[in-house]
Amino acid sequence: MSFENSLPDSCFSLSMPSSIVPKRTKPYGKRVSLAILCAALLTTNRLHAQEDTAEQASALTQQGKYHDAELLWRQITKQYPKDPSAHNSLGVALAQQGQLAAAAKEYRISLILSARQPDVEVDLGIAEFKQGHFQQAIPAFRAAINLKPEDHRSTLLLGMSYYGLQQYSSATPFLQRASHDDPSNLELRKVLAQSCLWSKNYECALSEFTGILAANPNAVQAHMLMAEALDGLGRTQEAINELETAASVAPKEPVLHFELGYLYYKKADYDHAVPELHLEMQNNPGYAQAYLYLGDIALRRNDNDTAEPLLKRAIELQKEMRLAYFDLGCIYADRGESRPALEYFQHAVKIDPTQPDAHYRLARLYSRIGDKQKAAIEFAKTKELHRKTEELLIQKVSGNDGVGPP
Repeated sequence: MSFENSLPDSCFSLSMPSSIVPKRTKPYGKRVSLAILCAALLTTNRLHAQEDTAEQASALTQQGKYHDAELLWRQITKQYPKDPSAHNSLGVALAQQGQLAAAAKEYRISLILSARQPDVEVDLGIAEFKQGHFQQAIPAFRAAINLKPEDHRSTLLLGMSYYGLQQYSSATPFLQRASHDDPSNLELRKVLAQSCLWSKNYECALSEFTGILAANPNAVQAHMLMAEALDGLGRTQEAINELETAASVAPKEPVLHFELGYLYYKKADYDHAVPELHLEMQNNPGYAQAYLYLGDIALRRNDNDTAEPLLKRAIELQKEMRLAYFDLGCIYADRGESRPALEYFQHAVKIDPTQPDAHYRLARLYSRIGDKQKAAIEFAKTKELHRKTEELLIQKVSGNDGVGPP
C-alpha cells in the first residue's frame, strides 16, 4: 500500500471540488487541524522522495556517471527550482562533462539563491577560467577569497586570471601569495617571475629567477629572462653575461643569439653584435628581427648595398617593422630617389606616428621637392614630438612621472 493510500479520506477531499466533498458533522476547527496534518505528511513524503533522488544523483556523480547524475539533478531542480544545492550539484555534473557554459549558469543560479558559498564561487570561477573568460572569472575568485581568505586555490587562480588578461601588475601580488603558500612549485615560480618581468618589477623578477636558477642552473629560458630583467635595470653587461651562459648551455636556442646581438647593438658594439645576429639567422632563418638589425648596422656603417636586401627581407618576414621602413627611406633619400623614399617614410609614420625621426626626414624631403606646406606640417610635428620627449625626460629625472601611490 502506498503512503498516500494509507491517509484518511479527508486528506484527499482537500483537493476535491466542493460539490462532491462529503458533508462532515465534526466541528470545523477539527477539520482544519486534519488538513494541516495531511499537508505536513504529504510535504514530509515529498522531502523524503527528494532526499532519495539526491542521494542517488550524488552516488552517480561519485561513480563518474555524470550524464545519469545530470538527468536526476535536472529532475530535482525542475521540481525544486529554489534549491541552491541542487543547482550547484547540477553544475558539477555538467562541468565534469565539459559543458562549462551550462555549468556556470547553474552555479550562478545557486549563488543567487544563496550568496555566501565560497566553494560554488570557486567552481564558477574555474568554469569561466577554463573557457578563457578570465574577466568573468575574476569576480568569482575575489568573492571566494573574501569568504574564505585561506583558500590557496582561489588566490592562485585569481592571479592566473589577471595573468591571462596580461594585467601583470594586478597578477603579481596574488601569484606572490600563492607561491609563498606553495614554495616548492617551480612552475608557479616561473609564472610569477614572468609576471614580475612583464610588469617591469625587475627586482621581483631577479629574485624569482635567481631562485629558479639555484634549483636548475641550466634553465636556459630562466637565464634569458633574467637577462631581460637585468637589462631593464640598466645592468646591460650582467645581462650579456647571463645570455653568454645560456648560449654555452644551448647554442641553438631560438632567439638567444638575437637577444645577445641586440644587447651588443644597444652598446654600439657592432663587432660583437654582427656575428651573434648571423648565428640567429643560421639557427632561425625566419626571424625577421635578426635581418632588421643586421641591415640597420650595415646602414650605420654606410654600407647601403648590404643594408637594403636585409631590410627588405625583414619586411617580407614581418610587415609592420617601423625601423625597416625608416632605414629604407633613408637609403632611397640618400640616392635622390624621392618617390620611394616618401613612401617608406610615410609608412614608418603610419606604423608609429610618435617617433620624430621619420617626421623630420619627411619634412626635409618635402622641402627638397618644393612642397613647402607639407614640409611645414612635418617640421611642426617634429618640434612638438621633441618637446613632449623633453617633458617626459624632465619628469623622469625629477621623479614626477606620475608613477607611484596616489
